[in-house]
Amino acid sequence: MIWLVRFKGMTAQRIGLSLVFVAAGVLQIVSSVSATQAKITEPMYALPPIILFLLAIGFMVASLQVEMSWAGWRKVGMMTYPLYLIHDLVGAAVIGKLVFSGVNYEVAMAISAALMIVVSWLIAVEAEPRIRELLDSLLFRYRLRTPTS
Repeated sequence: MIWLVRFKGMTAQRIGLSLVFVAAGVLQIVSSVSATQAKITEPMYALPPIILFLLAIGFMVASLQVEMSWAGWRKVGMMTYPLYLIHDLVGAAVIGKLVFSGVNYEVAMAISAALMIVVSWLIAVEAEPRIRELLDSLLFRYRLRTPTS
């Protein structure tokens, strides 16, 4: 929706769908926190991840209006998909292990968040380009080449 608004324009339908998607994201966070809390016996709060989620959405929306010329934004953008894939399951596992080892929940959450960001960066910036290069050289070595004029 953010891409559509950026490149195709804002409409009432796109705003409505965006609000539905944001609400669904908040509900998913609440559900995930409840499920994780059932596994660990420490109190968990949905508000901090909801605030982070809303700040991230706000940052993305602001990026539509503000020129963000720092070259590092591309790498940050590349990190979002690995982060999406690993943050919930792997992050919860890390938090669980740390809490069961006696680490305070808030500290465990901070450690897990930092670890998920580092791992996402390693995947996006280090592993993925190398894997893509390897696959290109192994699988796509014999691509048909068009003659240049």
